[in-house]
Amino acid sequence: MFRKLALAGALPLALGACMQNAEVTAPPVTVALKNQNATAPRIQGYKELTFRTHVVLDKEKMKATGGQPSSANMREVVGARCTVESTEFKATFITPAKVNVPVLKRRPTPAYVQCNAGEQSGRTMLKPELNGTVVGGASAAGLLAAAITAGIAAGRDNWSFIGNHTSGVSILVE
Repeated sequence: MFRKLALAGALPLALGACMQNAEVTAPPVTVALKNQNATAPRIQGYKELTFRTHVVLDKEKMKATGGQPSSANMREVVGARCTVESTEFKATFITPAKVNVPVLKRRPTPAYVQCNAGEQSGRTMLKPELNGTVVGGASAAGLLAAAITAGIAAGRDNWSFIGNHTSGVSILVE
């Protein structure tokens, strides 16, 4: 009997510790390329990222976790107007949203996300991550051939953007 009561009492606490994410109801947004002629040939495909805006409920609790907000100390802000922009692309959307960002040959510039929700605003940066690489080794022709091969391989590497949170990309607004 006591075990059943203990489990029944623990379940709401466990569920309450998880942050509930709002459903994304809008269709995915695909970024617009800023320079079609320069960027389009580099596109290897698209990756869908989910963008969400959050507000910290208790800043003192956040200090106790080393400045990193926990999911129990955050609430999702629905309806924030956001822009994700890099040298290569730009898109605007309302959170929560799914955004198709390009996977590119050669390293792209970082993408900056700016969100505004009434009086609150926030900004974060998405760094490009190496997604796949072309492997090239030294040939019998020596170091010059190896350097040329490495240069060609670097131009063929695929880069993509990844989320900064388990649910995708989280932008803190305050």
